[in-house]
Amino acid sequence: MTTLFNNKIKHHASLLRTGSHKSCTVVAVPAKSRAQLQACLLQRAPRNIHVKAFEIGGDDTSDIVRNKPNNKTPVISLETVKAALLDAICSTDRGLAARSEVRAEVNELINQLEVKGGQGADVSSAEFGGTWELLYTNATDLLALLSVSKLPLSPIKIGTITQTIDASSGTLENSVQLEFPLVQTSLSTVSNYNIASPKRLQFTVQRGILHTPSIEGNLEFPASVTFMGQTLDLVPLRDVLAPITRGAVSFAESALGQAPNLEVPLQTQTWQLTTYLDPILRITRGDGGAVYVFKRTEATSTKKA
Repeated sequence: MTTLFNNKIKHHASLLRTGSHKSCTVVAVPAKSRAQLQACLLQRAPRNIHVKAFEIGGDDTSDIVRNKPNNKTPVISLETVKAALLDAICSTDRGLAARSEVRAEVNELINQLEVKGGQGADVSSAEFGGTWELLYTNATDLLALLSVSKLPLSPIKIGTITQTIDASSGTLENSVQLEFPLVQTSLSTVSNYNIASPKRLQFTVQRGILHTPSIEGNLEFPASVTFMGQTLDLVPLRDVLAPITRGAVSFAESALGQAPNLEVPLQTQTWQLTTYLDPILRITRGDGGAVYVFKRTEATSTKKA
C-alpha cells in the first residue's frame, strides 16, 4: 500500500514538472482502501510531513513532500512568565481560594519559571537574605491555618505570613500574624540552617515563639445602632464611657507591654529547596511536594537600596 501511494506521488510530481498537468486531480479512494492507507501511514510514514505550495508552471517545483517541521515557537521572556504568575495568584488568597484550573495554571507557570530562571538560584547569594512574604502555597498545613479565618463567627484573622532569613547568623524565622478584635500578635518558629547545596537548605527548628500581644485601634461605641427597625442614639452614652474605655485601653497596653514572649523549645529537622530566586521573587519546594511563592517585602527592598 505504501509503494502504491509513493508511486502516485512520483507520477503527479512528474506531471507537474513537465507542465502537462493544468489542474489538481482528486483521486477517489474507496472507504476500505482509505482506512488501510491511513493505518499504513500512521505506522510507517514520518510524523511531521509538510507539503510545499507553489504555483503550477512556476520555476520552484522542488520539495513537494518535506520531512522538515516548520514549528516556530514564540520565545516568551522570563519577565512575562513572572508577571503572568503574579497575576494568576493575586486572587487566590495565598492558595486557599484557588480552583483546580487556576492551581494547574499556577503550577505550569511555576514550572516554566523554574526552567527559565532556576539555574541562577543560589542560597549563598546576597539576594537570598531578607524578609519574604508568602504569596501562594499548596501546603496543606498552611492552607488549614488560613481556613481558620473563614470559619463562621471566627474572631481570628490570619495576617501576613513571612519568612525572615539572616544569612550572617544562619537563622530562619517563619512568622504568622494573628489578628483578634483590638489585639494583634504573631506566632513564629526560629531555625538554624546549613547550606547542603547551592539550592538546598537543611535546617533544624529550635523553638516556637508566641509574641507579646499589642493593642490595635481604639475601643469606641458607634454613634447609633438600629434594633428591630428603631435607631438608637448612642452619642450621650459614648461620651460618658469615653474616659473609661481610654483608661482600659491604656491599662491593657501597659500590662501587655511588660509581658514577655512565650517560648517553647522544639527540635525538628526539615529541608527546603530554592528553585527560583531573583531580587524580588523566590520559589521554594519542601516536603511532600509543597511549593511556596514568596515576594520580598517593601521594607527589605528599601533597606537594601
